[in-house]
Amino acid sequence: TRHSVVEDSQKAYQEAFDIAKAKTQPTHPIRLGLALNFSVFYYEIINSPARACHLAKQAFEMQSL
Repeated sequence: TRHSVVEDSQKAYQEAFDIAKAKTQPTHPIRLGLALNFSVFYYEIINSPARACHLAKQAFEMQSL
C-alpha cells in the first residue's frame, strides 16, 4: 500500500541521513544532496512543509559553520 511504501522510504532516508551525518562533513555534496532530497520528500510526499523547511535550514546552517 502507499502508506507502507511511504514508511519504508522515510525509514531509508532517515538511515541514510544518519549515516551521512556520522561519516561525512556538512559540506559534502552527497550529504547536502541527501538533505535536499529528504526535505523534498517531507514537502511533497509527507505533505509537511514545516519539517521540510526545518531539515533544509538545518543542513544549510551546518554547512555554513
